Amino acid sequence: MAVTLTAHNYESETNQVMQDLVRESFRSLLPITTLVMWVVTVAVLVLAEQHLPEGVGVLVLTLAVTWLSYNLQEQYLKLAVGVYLAGLTAVVTIFALTLPGMPVLYAYMLVVLVTATLTDATGLWAVAFLEDALVLVIGLGVQNVSLGDLWLPIIFLLLAAFTAWLSSRRLFTALGWTLRMTQEAQRNANDARERRAEVRSILKSLEEAYVRLERANQALIFAREAADKAYRFKAEFVANVSHELRTPLNLIVGFSEMVATAPESYKGIPLPHEYRGDVMAIYRAARHLGDLINDVLDLSQIEAGRLPISPEPADLTAVIGEAVEIVRGLAEAKGLSVEVQVPPELPILQLDRTRIRQVLLNLLTNATRFTDKGYIRVRAALDGQEVKVQVEDSGRGIAAERISRAFEAFSQLDEDRAREGTGLGLAVSRKFVELHGGAMWIKSELGQGTVVGFSLPTPCDSAAPPAVLIHDAPVPAALGHLRVLVLHDEPHALALLHRYIGGYQFLLAEDEERALAVIDEGLPVAVIVDSSWGGDWSHIVARRSEVAALPVLTCSLPSLRRLGLALGATDFLAKPVSREDLLGALSHLGSEPHTVLVVDDDPNFARLLVRMLKASEPRLRVLEAAGAVEGLDLMRSQRPDLVLLDLLMPGLSGYEVLAQAQRDEALAGTPIILISGQTLDQETAPIVGDLSLKRPTGLTLNEILQSLQALLAAVTQPASVARASASAFPAGPSA
Repeated sequence: MAVTLTAHNYESETNQVMQDLVRESFRSLLPITTLVMWVVTVAVLVLAEQHLPEGVGVLVLTLAVTWLSYNLQEQYLKLAVGVYLAGLTAVVTIFALTLPGMPVLYAYMLVVLVTATLTDATGLWAVAFLEDALVLVIGLGVQNVSLGDLWLPIIFLLLAAFTAWLSSRRLFTALGWTLRMTQEAQRNANDARERRAEVRSILKSLEEAYVRLERANQALIFAREAADKAYRFKAEFVANVSHELRTPLNLIVGFSEMVATAPESYKGIPLPHEYRGDVMAIYRAARHLGDLINDVLDLSQIEAGRLPISPEPADLTAVIGEAVEIVRGLAEAKGLSVEVQVPPELPILQLDRTRIRQVLLNLLTNATRFTDKGYIRVRAALDGQEVKVQVEDSGRGIAAERISRAFEAFSQLDEDRAREGTGLGLAVSRKFVELHGGAMWIKSELGQGTVVGFSLPTPCDSAAPPAVLIHDAPVPAALGHLRVLVLHDEPHALALLHRYIGGYQFLLAEDEERALAVIDEGLPVAVIVDSSWGGDWSHIVARRSEVAALPVLTCSLPSLRRLGLALGATDFLAKPVSREDLLGALSHLGSEPHTVLVVDDDPNFARLLVRMLKASEPRLRVLEAAGAVEGLDLMRSQRPDLVLLDLLMPGLSGYEVLAQAQRDEALAGTPIILISGQTLDQETAPIVGDLSLKRPTGLTLNEILQSLQALLAAVTQPASVARASASAFPAGPSA
């Protein structure tokens, strides 16, 4: 349609231009030809008295044709041209009829030339043939000229017509080109104007976007400053909360553990059997609370960008039993029976014990809250490639309209008991299950009880070989995770890797023999070597050639003991301090101590340490100091073999006590074990050392580029962005 419209416009414009040219030419020819006719008529016919009537007729005819043609040309141009050519032909015919001789017949050429100027090719050839016919008629009929004499004027007329047609054709062709180029130029000009308008609009939009971008940049600067302040406040809050929460919790965990596992430390006074179960429940709940405090601290790690999970090989039956024992007392106090139906053939699963135990506690607690009589039943069964766990109760049930919102945050299942919880239990539980790759569901009817279940995937290799013990924890040889050998002298570093790096099974080896044992259980995909590890990896390569091609990451991993050594002490313990941690620190001493000084401003915590020390060695002499000043006095007067020193104390801090002991020549060699609520993942001081990646067989270009990108993101961007960038690459040996 656009092509047709363009052609129509072109034809219309061409016709209009042709009419304008014809009108302009006509206006120019009309007076000139009229004047010529008058002069010729007066000179030839009027002055010759014998042709006076014919001359007067020609003058009158010429005047009439000129007047009529001029009046018609404004509105009826073609009619005016026709009248003019007809009148001109009539005048020439009068001359031919009046004046004898051949020369007058050549006057018809004037009509042909004028016609070529005022009409198209069709009109030209029509007039040319008409003039030839008049030449024949007049020459043969009036002047009695022979046909042989007439061929010359006829040929001249045709030649004049052809010449005029050829000239006009070139004119029309050039005119067409001109009009076409003019039209194209106009179209280009219109397009240019439209594009210019678009460019102006785009420029205006860009200016507005630039202004908005400047405002957004300012807002981002303010937001970043606010985020930096929030990060600093958060770091201070985490440090304070860590110390304030861990200290009382350490007392609960420590004393309950001592009462349950070391009754001999209470001078042989037996603990009633009824109390022992309650104390064990307190101990388990306190340990779980300690794990939850770690979760709170993890949530405060804004740069982590997600809630970390620490998957490890775990017996789901044992996790279920721990959760049930914590809730059993509350359920039985309400008169509810607690049933556990777990088959013995459940496989070892790769899961975060704390998270799954919290899921079970949330479900069991909800069942206890909403069940007034009857039972609470926990079931587990293997279903294909997953294990399904269900918590069923005989409670009041849930209305159908509330089931769809059961997993929404802050959604209460029962308005009557809305104040008993925050409404986060099921929402958080489902998130934990989904982080393990499982799903969660709920079924309930009013008055018919409730069933809440979740699924956990089983290991990919169901025919895995028997589990081996790594640091008293069962580790199956194949769990669907890539095995990474970690050469380090402290188990806390392994826990740190498990907490913050997912998708790998980290196996710790403190020495070369332990590393060889781990390699014999299954070849790892990579090796992480701590810079301060006491062994030599080259010795292991010499004894096990199959590990020569493994990529080796060398770096300085954090260590509590190394932190203590850096501060000038012998070791470092983080609260809550367990018996195993304390005994491990004592084993690192060169000789067995006989006198130990405990310096802590909390008498309860000091009493707990004393009880732990006495339980391990009843003959040990233990001194207590309630503050730093008293501790320094006892150190100078009693000269203990070992000092357990709390770092954060009012007045004189543990750092100052340590500094004074180092300056005092008499106390400089006294072993000091520092105790604090600070943990490895809260250590903010930079770790000195190189980070290197080496593989004897070389690295591909893609592996090098991915490693460089991850390292650049880690050292140039906030930690959250660095972790997101690192997680974008698939886990593999080159990670």
